[in-house]
Amino acid sequence: MLKCLEVQQFALIENLQVEFAEGLSLLTGETGSGKSILVDALSLLLGEKAHGEMIRTGAEKAVVTGLFELADPALRARLEAAGLEHAADELIIKREVSQSGKGRAFINSQMVSVGFLKEIARFLADIHGQNEQQTLSESDSQLAFVDALADAEAPVAEVRELYAHWQDVLQQMARLQNSEQERLRNMDWLRFQLDEIEKVKLKDPEEDESLAAEHALLANADKLFQLSSQAYAGLYEAENSASATIKQASRQVEELSRVDPRCAAFLEQLQAARIAVDDVALSLREYSLRIEADPKRLEQVEARLAEIERLKRKYGKTVKEILAFHDRSKRDLASLLTADENLAQLGKDRLSAASRYRDAAQLLSEKRKAAARVLEKTVAKELAELAMQRCRFRVAFSKTRAEPGIDGGLPAAWETAAGIDEVEFLLSPNPGEDLKPLVKIASGGEISRIMLALKSVRTLDGRGKCLVFDEVDSGIGGQTADVIGQKLKRLSQKNQVICVTHLPQIASYADRHYFIEKRVEKGRTVTRVALLQHQDRVQEIARMISGERKTESVLKHAAEMLKDSRR
Repeated sequence: MLKCLEVQQFALIENLQVEFAEGLSLLTGETGSGKSILVDALSLLLGEKAHGEMIRTGAEKAVVTGLFELADPALRARLEAAGLEHAADELIIKREVSQSGKGRAFINSQMVSVGFLKEIARFLADIHGQNEQQTLSESDSQLAFVDALADAEAPVAEVRELYAHWQDVLQQMARLQNSEQERLRNMDWLRFQLDEIEKVKLKDPEEDESLAAEHALLANADKLFQLSSQAYAGLYEAENSASATIKQASRQVEELSRVDPRCAAFLEQLQAARIAVDDVALSLREYSLRIEADPKRLEQVEARLAEIERLKRKYGKTVKEILAFHDRSKRDLASLLTADENLAQLGKDRLSAASRYRDAAQLLSEKRKAAARVLEKTVAKELAELAMQRCRFRVAFSKTRAEPGIDGGLPAAWETAAGIDEVEFLLSPNPGEDLKPLVKIASGGEISRIMLALKSVRTLDGRGKCLVFDEVDSGIGGQTADVIGQKLKRLSQKNQVICVTHLPQIASYADRHYFIEKRVEKGRTVTRVALLQHQDRVQEIARMISGERKTESVLKHAAEMLKDSRR
């Protein structure tokens, strides 16, 4: 759901902030007041192409910022996969456009590409009308619409999993179907690698670390002996050692305490310090006595480390990785040794995987076609109510035929993870005309009404997504306009709906009614937006009915329209 839209220096808008809510929001105003500018700004925010002409005259850049409710788990997962931080329930998107047409995009203050905005747009909003046909322009989206109508989530997932398994079997076969010469070369190479690793007789995954620690001690034996001996002498053995100094100080403090008993505590502390120093000194003495230079062992450790380092350069950064490489190579060699047997089994698996996929894909296709027939009839009925009764709407299914003689265990061109169907929505707007792809022949207003009809049949959008309709009322009026208003109202019960309209019948159904006005301030044209309350709504609907001639009867009619829309 779009919660707030802020627009700065964009077209006629200098600085504007509009807060939106759930339900149906209607935007009205005089022709040319800038109603569609808000839709254009939202389109820009969702990844549409930018150009310098969007920037208000005299400004360096245009900035559009949107605050969205983050309700879709799939969107949250996509953001996390992209490494983008986000709050639990909100998403802030910002787009800047410079005079050159270039700019920057941000999600929660983190820079992203415009392509990424376009990718996540489908989770946030669908904009329908004029040149925006996000949902209807893509075959995948049309197929997803049919699947949703067919309640085919489970069979779609099954087909996707079966296809993935089939591909996995094919990849395994491809690896095994190398030439015999290549297989023998691989076997020799694997044997060489295994022999090289096994000669070193690695067992402990942490051997390199323990050897490195031992090497440090052996290589520095003289230094360690000198340091520990010097420390021992300084603490205990030397004439002016710490122990002797503390002992002398203890005698002095003892004599001091006879005069001033308060100093007795110092004596206890000195005695404790002397005991601690003596303990450390004795420990250092024992440590120095254990140190023994062993050139032969040092040589052995260095030789062993050199062997391990040589393996590391080839097979892994640690002993653990070298052992893991050894295990993988052993399995690969065993697989090559039994390649013929494995290949025969994989051939059977391939045919089985293909058969299971095709059975599931055929059932899914039948389910889709049944749903498509229902969709055609229902959309035809909806379009008739929307003053498009002469239109014919079809859901076309197509396949690309396989090449002759194709192996039955290999996928044909039309067999994909989505099944065996390609779907395209076709339309014939006028009697006698051929059915053609919807997005190529439908006008902006027709696209909006068709999308409204489709959404009225079955919405793909959970609560929280924003549906924007512009020009949905193009070329209609009267009873049809009232039907569109009712449909928008019903649609807003499950989705946030924002609609630009010129018709009072539609405007009367709004939960929130925004008035877009163009005015001249300080010699500059600016666009302003106001959220209308009840009496202001009566005035605006009256203006939409009769222009500036707002007679008492017109005002009364406007009030009645608002009252009737709430029933």
